[in-house]
Amino acid sequence: MNRLFLSVDMVGSTDFKARAAGQGSESWLDVFRSFFSNFPLMVAGQIGFQFLDEQATPAISVWKVMGDEVVFVTTPETPEELTSVLIALLRTMRLYDERHFGGLPLRLKGTAWLADFDGPNIEIEIPELSSGQGAYVDYIGPDIDLGFRIGKFARPNSLVISLDVLEVVLGARNAGDAALYMMGREPLKGVMFGRAYPIVLMHDASERFSFLPWEIEQDALMAAAVAASPTPPAELRRMIDEMRHYLRKMHGRERKPPRLGA
Repeated sequence: MNRLFLSVDMVGSTDFKARAAGQGSESWLDVFRSFFSNFPLMVAGQIGFQFLDEQATPAISVWKVMGDEVVFVTTPETPEELTSVLIALLRTMRLYDERHFGGLPLRLKGTAWLADFDGPNIEIEIPELSSGQGAYVDYIGPDIDLGFRIGKFARPNSLVISLDVLEVVLGARNAGDAALYMMGREPLKGVMFGRAYPIVLMHDASERFSFLPWEIEQDALMAAAVAASPTPPAELRRMIDEMRHYLRKMHGRERKPPRLGA
């Protein structure tokens, strides 16, 4: 069974908090309270809207909150469901940015990845010693680690996605709803036996990258993204096949296509 993990993080939060603290202000507290209280509700609402004409709406929950980041988990049943969840998340990020961060030096960026729990990843229960309300569920494994590794390449109002997520989206009937960009390769600690990992950005195909002028000036990845066109699906599929061939040929590892559903 594959679970989909979705991380949403604030861009610029460290400087924002430091500046407010330096001025003796605690105004940043309300900004963060609002985000962690309201953003998950907005995600659930936008997913409900996305699946309004469907028989069922995917369940999504908060896995954990870390600093300025909230991580969701859901279990998509089909490639189309996974793709629609990503589109709903992107829309939520854009709407929250517009409504709550318009006059603030803050932005939202996202990461999406799959973890196979029939494979090398595990779900564990950690007792809640203080509350006496059962156990806290945690997830551990190399696929979990991968998500946090690629997260450093996330950029505002877009998603950086893992190869497994990319492969699922490419096989979805609604793949045309996503614009996908191959932005190069980067070595990631503990991933692909040291071989550089493809960095793929995604946004809603009906939108464009909404990077700000000074962001583009200061960030080579954003500058390259706004100048690029979406990468053709055939090229993305060739890249996936090449990485799978590398794992089999050089390391004897079979990385099968991700399987959704129970």
